[in-house]
Amino acid sequence: MNNKVVVIVPIKTVSKRVKNKNFRIVNKKPLYQFLLNKLKFCNFDEIYVDTDSTKIKKFCKSKNIKVINRLKYLAQDNANGNDLLNYHFKKIKAQYYFQLFITAPLLSVKTINNCIRLLKTKKNIDSILTVKKIYSWFWFKKKPVNYNPKVLPRSQDAVPIIQESTGLYGIKSKTLKKQKCRIGKKPFFYEVQDIEAIDLDNERDFKFLDFYVKKYLSSSNN
Repeated sequence: MNNKVVVIVPIKTVSKRVKNKNFRIVNKKPLYQFLLNKLKFCNFDEIYVDTDSTKIKKFCKSKNIKVINRLKYLAQDNANGNDLLNYHFKKIKAQYYFQLFITAPLLSVKTINNCIRLLKTKKNIDSILTVKKIYSWFWFKKKPVNYNPKVLPRSQDAVPIIQESTGLYGIKSKTLKKQKCRIGKKPFFYEVQDIEAIDLDNERDFKFLDFYVKKYLSSSNN
């Protein structure tokens, strides 16, 4: 287990918001292949896919990716990323756990490997996640969050709000064991730009992805 780094990619058959989201064809290949094809270039010791899909299981077998059969209670809508990772922690022994999602298909190999390196080498962090910074003026429950309305700053000078990109989470074993959460008390926020931060959530996102892949990535793996 010494310094072992594993990644688990959860992929459900059923998706509610966008029908058959994980199997949508983008530039002649299904969505789930975009991320899974990248992982062989990343510095993981073991790659796992947690799924209930026979089609994805066959694909993983052809790529020597380990498969975890999705349990029924973890396939329900009320199951979340923490539930999955805590289950995987019991099944897989490692020093570092990463959770990646195929709904972030433009996350680069460079970013993934940088996050692995940082989690392994930085002493003062216990977890890492990809984020983007939003420079704007925000309110919550009718109160300003990050600025004083009486002193109007330029939006680019506003204190940025940190938004999880929901593409990558990494955590040390001892922290996961104690916190039971994929984000520890000393997380490192790895900032990514808008392209890498895309999280496929609706039809508009898919239209943009299809356009971007055809225009910029048709001859590239990343």
